[in-house]
Amino acid sequence: MKFERLEALYHGHGPVHYKGELYEIVDVNATMRTAQISRVGSMFETAKEVSAEELD
Repeated sequence: MKFERLEALYHGHGPVHYKGELYEIVDVNATMRTAQISRVGSMFETAKEVSAEELD
């Protein structure tokens, strides 16, 4: 996924797919071009930091 699309999904509160599962975007790091994501519906799972290219 392109980083610009990732930022748009973050501002629009849209979910992303990562390794076949649905995740919500917690934060976006524009400097490193990464996103912190957590599984939709999980309350206590720690966020993962992944690059924009790894997301669908």
